[in-house]
Amino acid sequence: MAKSAIRAGYHVSISGGLSTAFEHAKELECDVIQMFVGSPQMWQTPNITDAEVAKFKTEWKKSKVSSVLVHAAYLPNPSRHRDSLRNLSLKKLKDEAKITYRIGANGYVFHCGSNQESEAQGIKNAIATLNRLAELTDEKWPVKLIIESDAGAGNRIGDTIEELGAIWKGLATKKRFGFCLDTCHLFVSGIDLRTTEDISQLLTKFDKLIGLEHLEFIHINDAMFELGSRRDRHENIGKGKIGEEGIRNILANPTIRKLPLILETPRTGEPRLDIQDIRLLRNLAK
Repeated sequence: MAKSAIRAGYHVSISGGLSTAFEHAKELECDVIQMFVGSPQMWQTPNITDAEVAKFKTEWKKSKVSSVLVHAAYLPNPSRHRDSLRNLSLKKLKDEAKITYRIGANGYVFHCGSNQESEAQGIKNAIATLNRLAELTDEKWPVKLIIESDAGAGNRIGDTIEELGAIWKGLATKKRFGFCLDTCHLFVSGIDLRTTEDISQLLTKFDKLIGLEHLEFIHINDAMFELGSRRDRHENIGKGKIGEEGIRNILANPTIRKLPLILETPRTGEPRLDIQDIRLLRNLAK
């Protein structure tokens, strides 16, 4: 692979139907994309017809997109202390994972949520919920289930590599799971990654506690707020506290640059402006 060759793309809209994701991908020069499969603010999951699935796959084949990642709705909370909400979360995750499998996407990414009682209880609940999710989807819809690192605010679970490692240790069917590291989340949770040494230390710890072979995607975002602020606000590439040099150093790491990179940076809705992030990202990768 050439030094500058990275696979990058945006979280794209599905307004007008799932298959329209590829129109937006083309506008934004995406090699890879992330998308929702319904409204991220609703518990109800839409009914996706076989015709819609077929159209999605047809449009995908016509595009240059190599990987599709489906992001979970914002509502599920696998770590929640209340059984009723965890059960509702499990159903929502299962329903969306089913659609993810049907459209042939490369993974279904989600957060582990938060727990108001304790970190230990949150981790325990997350493990139980995710093990059950794997059981419910294993035979019919065995899509890769991808756990995303969190920013740490409000008793969030999974904001450190140690917490992700503890969850990983408790998963019964490890082949079903993978991980996605978010650069903004890592940074605001207190994990510096602005130098090559910082990045190397981070990945060494991940490899020791989980295994680099289980790192599937990277969310590549700058951070609006300071290191350790626990304030989850993404910023455009080079305009945040990680900065251009920090992003350049992240992209220089051979483990990271070979993974699909998803931008979740602020957007204007105007492609000619929004496309600047991915172009800068590719320049920084050279």
